[in-house]
Amino acid sequence: MRHNQRIDEFYNPLYIHKSVLWREIVDFVRESLGGNGLLADCTLGEGGHSEILLKIFPNLKIVGFERDNDILEIARSRLSVFGERIVFVNGNFSSIGEYFEDKIKPNYILYDFGISSYHFDKSNKGFSFASEDPLNMSLDGEGLDAWHVINKYSQKELERVFREYGEEKWGVHIARIIVERRAKESINSAKELASIVLAAIPKRFHVKNIHPATRIFQGVRIEVNNELKSIEEGLRGGFSILNENGIIMAVSFHSLEDRIVKNFFRRMKDGCTCSLEPQKCLCMNKPFMKVLTKKPIEADDDEVQWNNRSRSAKLRAAMKIRGMDR
Repeated sequence: MRHNQRIDEFYNPLYIHKSVLWREIVDFVRESLGGNGLLADCTLGEGGHSEILLKIFPNLKIVGFERDNDILEIARSRLSVFGERIVFVNGNFSSIGEYFEDKIKPNYILYDFGISSYHFDKSNKGFSFASEDPLNMSLDGEGLDAWHVINKYSQKELERVFREYGEEKWGVHIARIIVERRAKESINSAKELASIVLAAIPKRFHVKNIHPATRIFQGVRIEVNNELKSIEEGLRGGFSILNENGIIMAVSFHSLEDRIVKNFFRRMKDGCTCSLEPQKCLCMNKPFMKVLTKKPIEADDDEVQWNNRSRSAKLRAAMKIRGMDR
């Protein structure tokens, strides 16, 4: 897909995060309802996507969800110039259905999964490999944190996290080394954890331009924030309150996220309401959804050059045809 707009056209250098695939998202919004109506930005972050959409579409209003209160305040300040055109919600998008239950329903829903550049670079929560930040990784500051996972989980539990959420083939080996290391002294910082993983994987198996600890950090982060369950609940809740002919757009950054989106869209396209495996599904309903992306859309070359983190981004989009109660 080629675009006339420069990828940095709406970039705001005052903020860290560069909004990925924003031109493609703008296209879906424009081509569906012309940018009129209400959009739910389920992962507001610093407000990059919302700022672009509010600038391009003067008749658009937005409800922005962000579970990290610190970054929500940044977005609130950034987007204050748009006044009542945007409403801010400090909460997990998994509860989107409850929020809109008695309110005007959205015409568009946008998900941008994972964590933003702000969390890596400025949150001081231990997302960055080189940081001396304490192991935390909790987006809302409640419940489980990364220190507990690394220092208190059994070896088997660590293996599960690294295998299921990190998809790390060295997970068993790394879990054993972590357990041996923490028996001497606790592992307290992100840098400590990253150095342990770096030493655990033989250098010949290191992948160029990807830190060896990437998958381990991903797995721990997903475990701490219950991210995959939130995605499933958020997609179901979003579909339930989306207006008919409304558009769902979802940006994923790794295979686990993308697989959830792909499977959900396929089930809705097939009219499936059961919880069986696809090959055993006997649902005979008409489609609930029309999938607009046969394959996920990836960033153009100019975007990858401008923002290296966009290289793994995948965008899927679909249109709601009818609700499950019809």
